[in-house]
Amino acid sequence: MESTVAMVGLFWVSEDAVHLGAPPGESTPGVRVTDAGLEAVGPQSGTWKWADLGSVTVVGARAKATPGRQLSIALDVALGAMGVGGPEGPAEMTVRVQAADGETELLIHSAAAGAYTPREVELSHQVLDRLVDGTPGLAALSAWGRAHGGKKSPRPAEREALLQQWAQP
Repeated sequence: MESTVAMVGLFWVSEDAVHLGAPPGESTPGVRVTDAGLEAVGPQSGTWKWADLGSVTVVGARAKATPGRQLSIALDVALGAMGVGGPEGPAEMTVRVQAADGETELLIHSAAAGAYTPREVELSHQVLDRLVDGTPGLAALSAWGRAHGGKKSPRPAEREALLQQWAQP
């Protein structure tokens, strides 16, 4: 039986795993979030323990924002429909992993169909900061994934409320 998944901010939460961005496919990259740390999966590789990390940030997450940003997204879609450009797949994002031995950049794909809310991006980074600081928090995400079972991704306000809970000590 295939596990069900839901997007909550920059996290993709299933009954048995948590990923940053969309989960990887056979040939697409991803980053799994575990109790121990981060694991690059797909065509990239590497593992990092939370205790060895100084920071983890996700760069390039599309956030619903200004009218200019909305115009840019609309133009990308229109150009794509005309076959002269625009997005050709999920938006790419970069996970920057800062460890004692240097910085590593990992490619992931956005799980959002269009864009995240700015608050989702902010709160997702707060959750990542909490994990890097050594505060146990992944259990709450995993428990939510198991309890959420077969339901669709929550609406933005509910996603933000969940992230707020997970970001608090």
